[in-house]
Amino acid sequence: MKTEALNLAVETAHREVFSLDAQALTDLCLAVQMGAIDKLTPDARWAWLAAGLMAPWPAHFFLALRACAGLKRLLPEVEALFGVPQLSDQPEPVDVGLHQLQVLQQTALAQAPLTVRFAALMHKIGKGGTAREIWPSHYKHEQRAHVLLDAIAQRMTIPPSARALATLVIDECDRVHRASDMRAGPIAAMLDRLQAQDKPQQFEDLLLVCACDYAAYADHTQADYPKGPRLRRALAACIATDTQGLSADEALHARAMSIAQVLRSQTSAH
Repeated sequence: MKTEALNLAVETAHREVFSLDAQALTDLCLAVQMGAIDKLTPDARWAWLAAGLMAPWPAHFFLALRACAGLKRLLPEVEALFGVPQLSDQPEPVDVGLHQLQVLQQTALAQAPLTVRFAALMHKIGKGGTAREIWPSHYKHEQRAHVLLDAIAQRMTIPPSARALATLVIDECDRVHRASDMRAGPIAAMLDRLQAQDKPQQFEDLLLVCACDYAAYADHTQADYPKGPRLRRALAACIATDTQGLSADEALHARAMSIAQVLRSQTSAH
């Protein structure tokens, strides 16, 4: 019965308007207090999280858990994000935890697969451990995030594909956001590091998380995210470059020259 009560959190994520009546909240709180989450097996923890993430309004799943102190039992790393500020293009910093809920809603809007939704949830978890004295900056949050992701993997059975994408997103999301400030050489190096030619779906999944992160800020949409088209044009230029017979360094230089030409033509077109 305690485990069944946990499904109330998942049910809220299937309703467009968040609601948790008094009885449902009481049942959910009682289940949490009696250790229903603590007693879940690693497989069950992942299955339950996946059900919440894949619901139409996944943010509601996390709101329901927060209402009964359940999120700190399931994912204390995510609970720690609430109340932590981060910079944005708005006059005031935004709350990292609330921002992450908006990112999840964007992944649902994009009908993203589970791997993408999990990676989106994970990519800022290191910010929960940032020292208060440097808020709203988050120096080296990526390193902290990897440690936390390892800890989460000890408690739940994360599929290898989901963990791999989360790891990639933690390392690369902020770099993708800076793509418009990069010259052709660093862009070519980034595409090479991402193995974008050999793993195009992984590359697209990364861009989707980045677009959802961008769209989670006020007055932004996924369609307006400029870095995706820029990097796709750069990748197309790389693919079209003949590097046969060249050393690795020579090939990278040739791809960078092709990217530079494409980006220059795009700039002059505007």
